[in-house]
Amino acid sequence: MEHFILRAEALIIDMIIVTLFTALINNILYILLSLIGNSILLAGYAYVVLIIVTMAYFTFFEAKTNKTIGKRITHLYVSDVEGYMTYKKAFIRNLTKLFWIPLIIDILIGKILNYPSRLFDKIAGTDVYKDDELELVD
Repeated sequence: MEHFILRAEALIIDMIIVTLFTALINNILYILLSLIGNSILLAGYAYVVLIIVTMAYFTFFEAKTNKTIGKRITHLYVSDVEGYMTYKKAFIRNLTKLFWIPLIIDILIGKILNYPSRLFDKIAGTDVYKDDELELVD
């Protein structure tokens, strides 16, 4: 697991951003759903918002720029061995980031199976690199 500390720092930064954005959306939705008076929707909408925001944040940023805000701050990027990212690869590699337990299991399985990274990085065909490892093509 190369760059483990930097990846952890990037994840913490990203989760703070996701949490703040999720809280903002949840508060707006709570007010709207309360005004409508729909108590059934009030019960589970927060998890739905969390899942949508988390997957949208990580998938969009990694597919478009190869970096989330946390990775940008810690000078990391994610790509396949050829230097490309797709929405599908970004989506797959981030499925375990929805909740902490699957992410920990993902990391442990990657470590046990001696992968260079997490299990879902292996499944998606991606890995995380430091910016200075990036090959520049003229």
